[in-house]
This record gives sequence, C-alpha cells and structure tokens, in this order.
Amino acid sequence: MHGSFLITIKKMKDIPVVDVNIAEQELKAVEEVVKSRYLIEGKNAREFEKKFGQFTGSKYVSTVTNGTCALHLALTAMDIGPGDEVITTPFTFIASSNSILFNGAIPKFVDVDPETFNLDPNKIEQAITEKTKAIMPVHIFGNPCNMQEIMEIAEKHDLKVIEDCAQAHDARINGVHVGNFGDIGSFSFYGTKNLVGGEGGAIVCNSEEVYDKIQSLKNHGRDPKGGYNHYRIGFNYRITDMSAAIMNVQMDRAEKILARRHRNGNLYRKILGEQKFLRLQKQLPGHQMSDYIFAPVINDPSITPQDLIKYLKINHISSRTIYSVLSYEQPAYQNINNFYMARVVNFPDYSKTHCPNAEHIARNHFELPMVSSMTDSQIDYITETLLKYFTER
Repeated sequence: MHGSFLITIKKMKDIPVVDVNIAEQELKAVEEVVKSRYLIEGKNAREFEKKFGQFTGSKYVSTVTNGTCALHLALTAMDIGPGDEVITTPFTFIASSNSILFNGAIPKFVDVDPETFNLDPNKIEQAITEKTKAIMPVHIFGNPCNMQEIMEIAEKHDLKVIEDCAQAHDARINGVHVGNFGDIGSFSFYGTKNLVGGEGGAIVCNSEEVYDKIQSLKNHGRDPKGGYNHYRIGFNYRITDMSAAIMNVQMDRAEKILARRHRNGNLYRKILGEQKFLRLQKQLPGHQMSDYIFAPVINDPSITPQDLIKYLKINHISSRTIYSVLSYEQPAYQNINNFYMARVVNFPDYSKTHCPNAEHIARNHFELPMVSSMTDSQIDYITETLLKYFTER
C-alpha cells in the first residue's frame, strides 16, 4: 500500500462517492457577485464562456441554467419537433430522453455496446425510420462514444447529432474534446460533476448561426444583438452569475481537479483491469475518459450489486448503483400516454422496448468512489477490500 490507515475500521470516515471540490476562491467569487448586486448572467458568465471555449476548443459557448436546459435548447436549435424520432441510449440519467419529450419528439431507445456502455453504432442504422431526425449519443460516465461511426451514420442519413456531454468534462478523442463532433454539444455543471456550479450548464458549437439561435432561445426569443424585439418563442434559461462565478473559478482549478480524477481512474484500471470477476468500462483507442464515474459490472451471477454495496458500506466505502432502472423502464415512460404531449403525438409502447445489453449492465453494476479528494492509500484500501470480498467468499 502507499501508506497504511492508522485508525481502526470502526473509527474510519466513509470514503464518499460524491464530494464537491469547492475552495475559498469559489466562496470569495460568489460573495463578490452578491455584493455587486448584478446577479443574472453577468461578467462571470462571459469570462467562463471564454475559458470553457479554450478548454474544449469550441468556437462558441453559451451558458444556460443547467444541463437539462442545455439539451432542450440544443434540440430546439436543431428544429427537433413533435413526432420526430431521436435515437438515444436508455442507460443514462432520465434528463437525456426527457429533453427529447419536451419538444414532443420521440425517444427511440437503442441498445448499448456491452464493453463501452455507450450507444452501439452497429444497432443505430437498423433503428432509423423516415421519422428519425437526430441522434443523441451520451458519453456515459465520461467515456467518449464512438463518434467516428456515429457521424458517418448521421451524414449518410442526413441526421443531426446532439452530444450529451453532461458527464464528460475533459473527455477527448484523439485530443479533440467531446461536444465538437456533432452539430452541438451540451454540458452540465451540477454539484456532483467533475467541474461544478451548483447548477449550471453550457452549450458548445462551431456555427455562428446556431450560436445566435441559442442566444435568442435562452432569453425568450429575444434579439441576441439587443433591444426588446422577440423573434422566436423562447425560454428563460439564463444562468445566475453566482453559478457562473463558481464555474469560472473551477476552470482556473480544472487542471488540478481533473488530474486527480484521471489518476484515480488509472489506478483503478491498473489494479482491477485483469480481474475476471469484474468487467470494466472499455476505452476505445485514442479515447480519454473524463473519469467522472467508475462503475464496473459484476461477472459473477451469484453476487448481486446490493450484497456487494452492503459489504463495502460496512467497510466505510460508499457505493451505489446509478442507473439500475433504464429510462424506458421508468414509470413515466411505462405510462407515457399520461404525458400531455400524448394528446398530439403517438408515442410507442415503451413496455415493449428491450435492450438486453443495457438491462444487464443496469442490473449488475456498482459505483466506487472517484472523488478528487481521494488519496492513493484510500484507493489501495478500496481495491484490497473489494478483492478480499471476491476471493474469500
């Protein structure tokens, strides 16, 4: 081990799954915003957009209220409307498919690759119909999707691509940050993410026309160049400058925060990568994970995630399942005709949807701590405790 714990198990503090990395700089930045009395999307938002554009390599960045609003705006900017089908994954937070429903569009769930846990390009093309208008790949747990194949399919069928990068701060493919492969990319800065704002989101794109549309839509369809003319029916998705201030400072500290997460992920993969009782999420060649979540799949059918999670918690290691109920399995989707847009849109019967790979991952995964506050000694303790469970039972 890289050092031993000198305290007994009984006196140990739990190693958390979530631990927000906030320092004195963020507190000072928020205090300055409050004192300025300029609370809505001010100089901090503009400064963050500049820094995030440099970080992602995106030409245009627009801050928004949160990651869900970012997805909704992205879909709206791509003219996705009632009855349009959007292909996406069921193994993600429900906001991904909910944002499709907001526009009366139809989430078309396609199974995931059993190794990457991401949308399987080999299954996308057979799901395309005359109603399909877009693909929404989700870089789940911060593992980049196979964007080369997805973009080839999209170009072949003239489909828009909206990248859900909510979990993917610093996820890259051959050095290019995710969000820059599709027509538009959306990010979240929710309090559990690698980089946080409490809430907060951002949209990235490389088209001035799309950027201007986003700027208008997020402010009630107002002319982005000024004045009180409203040319579109838009929304109030402006960010507060308090959230932007936190995000702005987080960008100054991003290199250190993200480096620690990458170190954690690399240590886990080094120690657990060859263990037959676990299946780790696979990175494709040239892909860099954001190391947001580390969630292996249990290969031993005699072990349930619930039993393992209970054991880990007894040993002061926080753990959980994260998406054990797939999006199409959620009660709201099983009863989709209760959704008000069902009055005008003929939604599919999601009780008949079946994605076996996603269902297997959902039923058999568990999450280990990945927070940037973790030490090498804690990772050693976590992995030794985990190995002991599998080898001594």
